[in-house]
Amino acid sequence: MKKKLLVTLSFMLLVSTAPMTVLADDIDQKIENQTKKIEDIIKNEKDAKEYLSSLENEITIIETEYQKVLSEKQKHEKEMNKLNKDIANLETKIKKRNQQLQAQARTTQTNHEQESMLTVLLSAESISDAISKALAVNTLVTANNDILTAQKQDKKELDTLKISLTETLKTLEKKTAELEEKEAALAEAKLEQNVKINEIAASLASEKAEKDKFVKQKEEAIKRKEAQLKAIAEEKKKEAEAKAIAEKQAKVKQAAPTQTAEQEKVVSLPETDTSNNDVPENSQQAPTPPVSSGGWSAPVANLTVTSGFGGREDPTGISGSFHDGIDFGGASGTPIMAARSGEVVSANYGGMAGNHVVIKHDNGYYSYYLHMSSLTVSAGQSVSAGQNLGGMGTTGNSTGVHLHFSISTGLWSGFVNPAPFLGL
Repeated sequence: MKKKLLVTLSFMLLVSTAPMTVLADDIDQKIENQTKKIEDIIKNEKDAKEYLSSLENEITIIETEYQKVLSEKQKHEKEMNKLNKDIANLETKIKKRNQQLQAQARTTQTNHEQESMLTVLLSAESISDAISKALAVNTLVTANNDILTAQKQDKKELDTLKISLTETLKTLEKKTAELEEKEAALAEAKLEQNVKINEIAASLASEKAEKDKFVKQKEEAIKRKEAQLKAIAEEKKKEAEAKAIAEKQAKVKQAAPTQTAEQEKVVSLPETDTSNNDVPENSQQAPTPPVSSGGWSAPVANLTVTSGFGGREDPTGISGSFHDGIDFGGASGTPIMAARSGEVVSANYGGMAGNHVVIKHDNGYYSYYLHMSSLTVSAGQSVSAGQNLGGMGTTGNSTGVHLHFSISTGLWSGFVNPAPFLGL
């Protein structure tokens, strides 16, 4: 650039008709001005690159913190699932012991073994027979006492596990709040980086047209940042409103006498057979969802859409710019139902999907239910339309309580818009 500048100045010296001293002063001044301009550009370029490097380092740190918090959140969710299974197993053991005690009571009544020790001894035909009968009665009493002791210990352990589960849930909620803050900081930092990159490009531009182009890009980046931050805020607002509505409806249902009677029935642990012991104690009885003309029913009773199908900016910044399903808002534990009858091909935990269920239907489609708080079905199980699959939650890559519902033509591929299937 300096060589080109010197050639240009030399040409000006040759063709100029002005006095030599005036021309020399003018050239010197231009050379000095141009040299200063070049030095300023080089300094600005160096400063800009250093700033960009420091900004990228900060983004890397934020992303690392995000992954750490997400990993901790997933760990707590797995622990919560294990505690739920332990509680279900203990409830099963308690129920079986109750049945055993009742069976022994019926046997005792039939064989008249409830008679007193004195009656047993008096009815003995010999001393040997009396000793044998006394030992038999004593063994039966001891066995019943052992069962009752084990029953009390298991119930105590059940109470301890429930307390532990409550503490785990509190920790999970705290970690989720921290995750949301980190995600917001990450999204804003990435948007800020685009703005700063355009600023750097504009400051290094050697021509005004080039500089104007980058300034315009900067303005567009700022507008995108503002639009995306506004979209994130609106999405959180919708989720909060949906959660408030769902909680209000849940309170109304819980206040109804029929709900109170159902809760008392669960606590009393009747002898009636329960086909699924993994249902949480606070699960809600879901009303029958509306059915579309195509045979699909709504996966939740109240269809409050917080995010639709198609292109969007992912709030967490790690799932791309295309949303392959519809998000429905609601309160934690809101019942989630099968949208159509079929076979459960997956019911487990995944890092991104969290607790999820995938159902294969007779028409060749698959339906997906993601970020659930709990599962009440297992892989290989046949389900009917409207059957409870579990509760709504915020497990996996999620910033708030909601159901991500998808429909596809292949397993985890070929996703289509679920809205027409549900009549939305």
